[in-house]
Amino acid sequence: MHRLQKHIFHKLITNSQLRYSQLKPAEVEGNLFMYHLRQLTKEGLVEKTDDGLYELTPEGKVRADQFSLQLFKPRLQPRIVTLIVCQNEEGQWLMFRRRRQPLYGQVGFPYGKLHIGESVKEAAERELKEKTGLSVALTHRGDGYISICEEGEPVSQILFHLFYGQSPSGKLKARVKAGESFWADIADIKDDKLIVSVPDLIYLLAQNPSQRFFAELNYA
Repeated sequence: MHRLQKHIFHKLITNSQLRYSQLKPAEVEGNLFMYHLRQLTKEGLVEKTDDGLYELTPEGKVRADQFSLQLFKPRLQPRIVTLIVCQNEEGQWLMFRRRRQPLYGQVGFPYGKLHIGESVKEAAERELKEKTGLSVALTHRGDGYISICEEGEPVSQILFHLFYGQSPSGKLKARVKAGESFWADIADIKDDKLIVSVPDLIYLLAQNPSQRFFAELNYA
């Protein structure tokens, strides 16, 4: 982002609305400033009201929440995801082999990010359908944090909402862009291919069959 766009964005993060004269630095030539203001408008981050004031759009406010005001860079924050844990009639688990970083090639449960405006259950149902092609009645069984580090540095940090379902219906969609779905017994997956949190999540489900759990799981 150009320094003038950062200036405009910063001013509108810390003010609800501003006039052009309040946004523009005195030392900056008008045409140059207007060019960068229009760029932010074209990107859908800034809009001009009927009163001639400038403010952040809803998309701009979402972007603003991702920035540190001190460094004015995107903050590294845990992703909010749904984890979908399913078993079939034989007791096998629905697994998902990742085909993207982080944790490329490792096997865990189907997962996905929440979208603005949807509930966590709606997100879980949507992600299950998109990732695997299956549908099932899901129960919200747990929440928590998972942090996975490599060589002392975090490579994956998530805030998760875990949903559980049994005997899903539909035709299994074996492969999507993000990875591959399949049924398996946990014991049949090599330890170096299994995402380290999977056994602990299964344990927590077994230990809390009638109530929702909360867990903070850290792996070095």
